[in-house]
Amino acid sequence: MVSIKQASVKKTKRDKIQTPTKIEKKKATEVVKKPAKKILKENVKEIEKAVTPVKASEAVKSSKKSKYVMPSKYITEELVVKCLSALQQLSENYKNKNTLLEDETVIFAEIHCMKIQNTSANIKLVLPHSTAASTGEVCLITPDLKKGRKIDHEPTVDHWEEILRQAGVTQVKTVLPVRQLKVEYDQFELKRRLMTQHDFIMVDTRVQSHVSHMLGKMFFKKHNMLIPVRINEKGDLKKQIDVGLRTVMLRLPEGTTSVVNIGHTGMSQKALKENILSLVDQLKVRYPGGEPNIRAVNIKLPTSMSLPLYLSLRSSNAVNTPKLKQKKPKNFSILEDELTTLHDGVVRVAPDGTVKVRREQINKKNTSDTEEEAEDVEEMEEDEGEKEEEEELAEDSD
Repeated sequence: MVSIKQASVKKTKRDKIQTPTKIEKKKATEVVKKPAKKILKENVKEIEKAVTPVKASEAVKSSKKSKYVMPSKYITEELVVKCLSALQQLSENYKNKNTLLEDETVIFAEIHCMKIQNTSANIKLVLPHSTAASTGEVCLITPDLKKGRKIDHEPTVDHWEEILRQAGVTQVKTVLPVRQLKVEYDQFELKRRLMTQHDFIMVDTRVQSHVSHMLGKMFFKKHNMLIPVRINEKGDLKKQIDVGLRTVMLRLPEGTTSVVNIGHTGMSQKALKENILSLVDQLKVRYPGGEPNIRAVNIKLPTSMSLPLYLSLRSSNAVNTPKLKQKKPKNFSILEDELTTLHDGVVRVAPDGTVKVRREQINKKNTSDTEEEAEDVEEMEEDEGEKEEEEELAEDSD
């Protein structure tokens, strides 16, 4: 057999393993020791160069809590103009036929409070421009010239129409005396028809309370209804009617949201802006709790979404609950007497018909009576003791 020798592989220089070279250790640089005071001074100088100096007043301001801006300072003319332009775009989306300044739809202002007042109330506000539409029907309810059940109301209508004509008042379309209101609008459907036929109803302040009880609460749910007007025949009647047309009523319900009419879309943008700014200025003084109690102020159309003018994130705990005092008439008196059907009871009846029963006063009276009786008995006993002593002294002297 022939044996074949395997060819030996020659190693090249590249394949030779290179021996690792020795790494020379570098000598560590000698550390120069410095004193601690010099190091501190150098560090302080570097920090002073890097940091800018802060004034003491700025430091105090930053430490104080951030203050919230009130509506009267936050709501400016520029903000109102932007909000009205956005409202115009909304009106075009809802009604493509008319633009903001062509259609006479009502514009409202929504006011949200932080804490609700103790009772419902009405706030009278006077704006720079009238909120009544140019094509709307305006009604004026006046007092009667002569009072009585069978007296005709037509002479009263003629009298007031002649006075308005002489004063140059053209906005009022119908005059309605109280006697005619009683006779012709005694049913619920007729009262509702009166409300739907007129867009603006003014009432003389002399008969306002009587008319409001006669017509009912449905007139208070609608805006521009039963607006009080002070009418003086001898004064400037045109000015008085003009003030009545510029008057709006902010009805405060038992809730957080109240709505007030600020104009209509037929008004110019300048007039709407002045009405909104005037409303904000008057809320600063007239709103229950003042400006701190206002959570938000929005404007909207009857069928549109609300556009915010102001919004506060302040906690409601920072505001006290507003308390309103209702004005009482001059002859307001509460009758109080004992209640025979309840032992130790007292009944108090107010002019508005509210009845309250109390027992504490009787108990207090009884306790006071018993104390007085006990004092009287003690005085009688002391008098009797003094008399006995005097008699004994007289006997001893004898």
